[in-house]
Amino acid sequence: MKLTGPDSSFELNILDYEYSDSQYFMDRNWLLVSLKTRYQNKEYTTTAPLLSTWEIELLIQWMRSVVSRRQLSPRLSFVEPCLGFRYASSDINRYQFGIKLDQEATPDWYDDSSKPFWLPVMPDNDELEHAIYDLEKQLNLFPVRA
Repeated sequence: MKLTGPDSSFELNILDYEYSDSQYFMDRNWLLVSLKTRYQNKEYTTTAPLLSTWEIELLIQWMRSVVSRRQLSPRLSFVEPCLGFRYASSDINRYQFGIKLDQEATPDWYDDSSKPFWLPVMPDNDELEHAIYDLEKQLNLFPVRA
C-alpha cells in the first residue's frame, strides 16, 4: 500500500506472519510489516511486527469509510502504539492524512523523542482506492488465522 503527498510518501507491505505457528490466537496473527517513508528527501525503512491481521482489516474498513464519506472515526490507532492514522480533511480531489510514526517506526533522522512524527500524505481518490485494493491483496496472502 502506498500513499503520497507533495513532499512525502508512505509505503506499508506485509512480509510474513511474525510466528510460523503458536498456540495463542493473538500471536498467530501478528504480522511483520515493512514501512518505507520519505519526507522532504529524507528516507527511512524499517521492518517490525507492528500490526495484526485484524488490524489490517480495520485499516481497510477505515480507509473505505473515508472514501465513502462515512468516516468511522477521525483517528485510527492500534495495539502497538508505533503506528496510527489521522484523517485531516478532503477537498474534491485530494484527501489529507497524518500517519503517526513512533518508537520503532520513527524515522532515524527525526530527533524529537518526546513526541511522534506525523507524516503528511495527500492521496487523490484513485491513489487511495489503489492503496485499499493493494492492502486487500496483501491481506489475502496473510489472512486471519483461527
